[in-house]
Amino acid sequence: MVLPEHSPVISVIVVSHNEGAWLRKTVNSLVATIPVVGEILVIDDNSTDGSSDRLLPQNRVNILRPKRRLGAACARNFGARHARGRILVFCDAHIKAPQRWFPPLRAALARPNVGLVGPALTEMNSRDLKGFGLRFVDAGLNCNWLDQKNSSPYEVPLLGGFFFGICRELFFEIGGFDPGFGIWGMEDIELAMRIWGFGYRCMLVPGVEVAHLDASLRFWKARAYPKYQRDGRRWIQTALRFAVLHFGELRLRHVFRFYAKDPCFPAALAGLAVSDAWEKRAAIHAIRTHGDEWFFKRFGMVV
Repeated sequence: MVLPEHSPVISVIVVSHNEGAWLRKTVNSLVATIPVVGEILVIDDNSTDGSSDRLLPQNRVNILRPKRRLGAACARNFGARHARGRILVFCDAHIKAPQRWFPPLRAALARPNVGLVGPALTEMNSRDLKGFGLRFVDAGLNCNWLDQKNSSPYEVPLLGGFFFGICRELFFEIGGFDPGFGIWGMEDIELAMRIWGFGYRCMLVPGVEVAHLDASLRFWKARAYPKYQRDGRRWIQTALRFAVLHFGELRLRHVFRFYAKDPCFPAALAGLAVSDAWEKRAAIHAIRTHGDEWFFKRFGMVV
């Protein structure tokens, strides 16, 4: 798709499913901080709470409503296909963006071989809690937030999808988010891993801090996680899919062994077996520049 000369420099894509009042707060925050040459696309992913109906009409805000529930990965891809910006920024629907966040991220994205850029995370209700990129901590592919390492932009293993940017051309060149991850989970981590594998870099911009409402805290207070986040089979299948796509035989076995005793493992394995994971693995491994061994050694991680 060839973009016209007057296309926006940036498109911010916000996927929302029953975000309530937070969707409006997020959109207002983006409207107040996005460059004049930008647009905001709200993807209402089959919400039932009327949250997108309560958004104020604004010139640079477009609301898109897919005909069915897509889930995080597919809804983000849906937004990207409708976006007109040369830079795509994907963000959660419960964030607060700081003033002038775009110039530093744009500058980092313009560096040689940088594929994905993101800000530091600060917890909305506890601003002293911060994260500066992510790393794997065990064979279950659980991640921890990293401490700040530098005051200038620097490489990190993984970037969280609460807020990150990528050039439109590269996004479509590498295939966007993997739709095989379903409703929720690891689509952001997988994109970052693919970026490294294809010879690009993930860059953190520590001078930009985006406030994010901690989802686990929200749902704990309400005593009700969404069903899709309480589905053990779905989560294990997601982790297994990630491992199949990117890991060599030894590390792949470590992940399978980690989950093998879980009661949900057989159903997850059956779901993986009938998916396109192995075909996609072959396609990725055929063209990638770096494998998982290179990636884990580069950042001193053990899985």
